[in-house]
Amino acid sequence: MKIVKRDEMRAIEQFAIDEVGISGAVLMEIAGNQVAEEIIRSYPDRSAPIVILIGSGNNGGDGFVIARRLSDAGYTPAPWLLVDPGKLKGDALVQYRIHTARELPLHSVEEGLGRLDAALASSDVIVDAMLGTGISGAVRAPFDHVIDRVNSHAAHVYAVDLPSGLDCDTGRVKNVAVRADETITFAFPKLGFFTQDGPSVIGRLAVKDISVPGTLADRIGMKLPELVTEQLAVQALPGRAEFGHKGTFGHALVIGGSRPFVGAPLYSAHAAYKTGAGLVTLAIPEGIYPAVAGQNQLALLRSLPEADGHFSGAGVEAELFEKVNAVAIGPGLGRFDGGEAFIEEIIRQLDGQPIIIDADGLHHVKGRLGLLARYDGPVILTPHPGEMANLTDRTVADIEADRMGVAKDFAEKYQVNLVLKGHRTIIATPERLWVNPHGNDALAKGGSGDVLTGMIAAFLAQGAEAAEAMQIAVYLHATAGERAAGTHSHYGVTPGDVIEAAKGILKEMEEKK
Repeated sequence: MKIVKRDEMRAIEQFAIDEVGISGAVLMEIAGNQVAEEIIRSYPDRSAPIVILIGSGNNGGDGFVIARRLSDAGYTPAPWLLVDPGKLKGDALVQYRIHTARELPLHSVEEGLGRLDAALASSDVIVDAMLGTGISGAVRAPFDHVIDRVNSHAAHVYAVDLPSGLDCDTGRVKNVAVRADETITFAFPKLGFFTQDGPSVIGRLAVKDISVPGTLADRIGMKLPELVTEQLAVQALPGRAEFGHKGTFGHALVIGGSRPFVGAPLYSAHAAYKTGAGLVTLAIPEGIYPAVAGQNQLALLRSLPEADGHFSGAGVEAELFEKVNAVAIGPGLGRFDGGEAFIEEIIRQLDGQPIIIDADGLHHVKGRLGLLARYDGPVILTPHPGEMANLTDRTVADIEADRMGVAKDFAEKYQVNLVLKGHRTIIATPERLWVNPHGNDALAKGGSGDVLTGMIAAFLAQGAEAAEAMQIAVYLHATAGERAAGTHSHYGVTPGDVIEAAKGILKEMEEKK
């Protein structure tokens, strides 16, 4: 499913109007009807008090359609027009005239904000059809006051297309925005839903068809980012040969660990094994071998020479990588003198196998990004915002302000693949972008990123392309976090719980493939 900015949505709609022949009034009618049907499904009691807040633009026009459709279905909605009718134009004006010609009830802001607030206080449902995608700055009066009042009441709030006050492109809220329980958007989700303040105000997201398919964006030549969905992940999931053996499903190598960080590489190795890799080898500094061996029941272990609790750089020979299909470097690695040379030697010994670099591996490759760009096989980096800031010599605030732009530019510049972790993880290849809408705070634990690295390695080892492996792993990791939170609470989820939950989700994905 494609994601759009404001101007892209307008261009696609205009193409639908000019080239396909779907008028703006028809699009508005379909959109409003979609919202009305959703309300009717959720609130079958026709006596439910419903307030519809209507602005001057196309979003307000949708509001008139919603009010009319609900009236026709036996409800008695209370639409409130928050602007002078003289400011209405285009399709919104058409819908206003239909509404008034039908002699349907219509309240005006001129009745006073006190009366409006009383209506909001007594409503079961509030429909936000005030500002739509047009706003990019601060919300002005009277909308700022109305939004404050909406947010103070207990009614279920539906945002039409997007919550009023949210910037469609950046996800920023300048001063105030509706905190929706549900956002019903049309044709495509908007970029601002997944960045900055967007995730905190959109509530549950539903994307409704208004006869503007994604193929229209393709016809215009737009290269749009996409959502990571279950369908996308299922399609990317590598098949399993019924009569395969352990060699059929690939060999993943995890290189990591140090005296302070014993558990991290174990999480990666166990995640790789439990998400389908036929074999997993864990290469660790020899000094932590006893501690790792006591906790490991799945991976093959390989110890390498160490110095002061970290890899010494010795022992990296070609035979380590024989018959290995994917290599993950970094979980628990730590920072140490010679780390750059150690990773560079690993890369030089490889023969085009996919590489995932995570954690302090990212610190050590900062000065070797040109080497990654020249590598013969796929390279995947998995930074969190702090690591991304270090890689790009920016601040974390800079990264968070433009997660998608930063990821896109970095992937293009260095010809690598990127998983920029965080709330609403970004996947970038040199050519394309995806946004993951899944996951929650249960994943905000040490070790969660190591699990994700192991999952990516497993799907690469099983033959998935880099983009596919990232899509499956990011979706699986995030939804496993959600499911584990449902079982153990958001407080109690551990990386091991995420791995276990992932097995059940994989079973469901396998059945849908």
